[in-house]
Amino acid sequence: MAYDRTISLDIDLHKVLKENLNNGQFLKLTLIRTPNSDYHEYMVKQYNGKGLDSHKVGDADDMDTIMRKIAEKNGNTFNEPQPMKLDESSVDPLPF
Repeated sequence: MAYDRTISLDIDLHKVLKENLNNGQFLKLTLIRTPNSDYHEYMVKQYNGKGLDSHKVGDADDMDTIMRKIAEKNGNTFNEPQPMKLDESSVDPLPF
């Protein structure tokens, strides 16, 4: 199943086990939804191979959540873009 949301990952490279990289170059990650977390929507774990425990290497959020957090931090609300309203008293309807 494909998703249409962009997800941003924060990975702590110091936590990545280099010996478990696929072919020495590829990092296999697993996103686990954390709906009860107050901080992030996903936990990011490194896949270490069949039968081995994976371990947390970071967190992730979708871009809507990131934009809402930034807006709230700046004292704004995150709403859908509003259409631009032109000044009706202006003869020229172009805003520039």
